[in-house]
Amino acid sequence: MTPSIPTGRDRRTRSLLELRQLPILLALSLLIALLLAIPTTKATPGLTDDDRLPDNVVFLLEQQTRRYGASLNISASARDALFRKHAPIIYLHPRDRWRPADPAETFAKSRVASVDNRTLIMPEELWHGNTVEADGTVHAKIVGQVVQSGPGGKTYIQYWFFYPVNGCQGFRIGVWSGLKSFIQERAENFEWCAMAYHNGDWEHITIQLEDIWDGVNIDQTPPIEQIAFSQHAAAGWLPRSQIKFSGTNPHVYAALHSHANYPNEGTHKNIDDTFGFVSRISPLLTLGAVQWIQIADVADLSSDLYLYEEAKGRRFQRFITWDTGKDGIYDWTDKSDWSDWARFSGFWGDEIDQTVIVQPPLGVTAGAQLHATTKGAQYFGILSAFVRAHEKGPKGPRQHRTWYTLDSPEYSDIPGGYE
Repeated sequence: MTPSIPTGRDRRTRSLLELRQLPILLALSLLIALLLAIPTTKATPGLTDDDRLPDNVVFLLEQQTRRYGASLNISASARDALFRKHAPIIYLHPRDRWRPADPAETFAKSRVASVDNRTLIMPEELWHGNTVEADGTVHAKIVGQVVQSGPGGKTYIQYWFFYPVNGCQGFRIGVWSGLKSFIQERAENFEWCAMAYHNGDWEHITIQLEDIWDGVNIDQTPPIEQIAFSQHAAAGWLPRSQIKFSGTNPHVYAALHSHANYPNEGTHKNIDDTFGFVSRISPLLTLGAVQWIQIADVADLSSDLYLYEEAKGRRFQRFITWDTGKDGIYDWTDKSDWSDWARFSGFWGDEIDQTVIVQPPLGVTAGAQLHATTKGAQYFGILSAFVRAHEKGPKGPRQHRTWYTLDSPEYSDIPGGYE
């Protein structure tokens, strides 16, 4: 069983809209036939291409990076102090329906499917994660590891965050608003189901210190040099000077539903260029109403946001705050301390069908035309790398390449793939 996806329309209204789209679909079919020969930028790997590594690749990664774990001389209490010193403060969008949760508690309350003995089935009451408190905060324990001497001979700290559900993907469109468009561009943000929707979501950041820490005095740790923020199938490194801090704790902005991590608030263009084709033909099929469309990670309170549960585009006042150092951190540095849930190598979530693409939320400019354009692109296979019929949940942190490589490009040639 999978979470239901809100549509915001009754069946009668949807049927009428679909009938009105028939001429658009016919025109689109002819247009696509003409434009398929035009080269487009190759799409980057899909959302979970790097978090389902087969056991043989995990073994290879362990062998290639063994020298990092072998140099561990930091006690458990010192690691805990280091974790808390730099634990990130995560800012979640106030309308994110899919909040973080404690992975150990989630595992304990779920069951492993008997069919394959490798898929974790989470009960419905866990899908939305932990409740937001009255003061606008949310609480959940996270996973971490400390590598005393990693790539470059420096100390690394890695934090992993679990969400029971990765919600529908965010999008951003540029809207024509007459002569005002020449002065200031108008844009709309919205969620769009069921694209990118899947059960289970593991995200992370990796902190690199300027030097190696001897594990003795927590007040004399080397300063942070740079931080890698997980963003779908990749991670982007930024120097300390470009990151906000509260004391020694970095700020992280988690995008609406996708939970991709960024160092600052705003609407960030997703690196996946799957919708490049749709963006090119949108001005024609919407008669200029939509100038462009992008896959977007929304960590923005200042732009109009359209959701299936909202009657119209809204702006919001403040983020939900998740101070990850306050609730404790599961230390996975020492493999001998791993519990059953930490050793689980299967999928954190049952598979769902992402191919059922509904219309954008009510209020989105030219939503019917955008839906018809996207369905046409889907029919011709243009979205096959982004929308999958059998999308399983991701595997846990130690089945991710970055658990071993610490987001270092030094190991970019190690093979990966699906099981």
